[in-house]
Amino acid sequence: MMKHILLAGLLLHVLPGTLSAQETNSISDTGFGLQIAERTDEERIDFLLEVATAYFSEGDHESAINAYERVLEIDPLNLQARFIIGHSYIRVHQYAKAEKMLTQLIEDFPEDFKLRNNLAWLYATATDPAFRDGQKAIRLAREAMVLAPYDHHVWSTLAEAYYTTGQYEKAYQTILHMASLAVKYGDNITKQSVAGYNEQIRKCKRAWDTQKMISGEDAEDAEE
Repeated sequence: MMKHILLAGLLLHVLPGTLSAQETNSISDTGFGLQIAERTDEERIDFLLEVATAYFSEGDHESAINAYERVLEIDPLNLQARFIIGHSYIRVHQYAKAEKMLTQLIEDFPEDFKLRNNLAWLYATATDPAFRDGQKAIRLAREAMVLAPYDHHVWSTLAEAYYTTGQYEKAYQTILHMASLAVKYGDNITKQSVAGYNEQIRKCKRAWDTQKMISGEDAEDAEE
């Protein structure tokens, strides 16, 4: 029985925040501008990152994006902002921006499996058909798996990619393997993540069971 599992594909380079979103003003507030207007660029970046991290940790991705984009206006190469904003773009369905950012990061950091995994997750789960591409998702997830064969996030992403392309048996077998890896290697896994993965397992199993049933009916019809 599965013990603990983590929501797929989205562990990024997030630094713990020391400032809660309730303690900050909106990025667009006049008060916010006054707080950073007289600071050095380095101080402004530190402050914006702290605000962005607070918003991100509370799931306010629109506000986090606003802050991270402000960071990147000051320092286009800021790694923390670049790494995390791609995830937030996916969460708010800004797929074009996410795809561009993640593609650039993969070029800059080809050995970072999380980047390939995140882009694969985008292609596997995008609600916009223009960005939904199961085959690209499979390719990227497999590339990530070469770099991190025991990371359960990658296996979850690969399962979702198989599901997207209608390969339900592979999806189900892959998600079961993910579960075993998560139990063995997963750390700090939340109840919400467990619920998300369990739903993914049930979804893949339903699809595979339905496909087997339909295939059996087709075989019986052919014999008749």
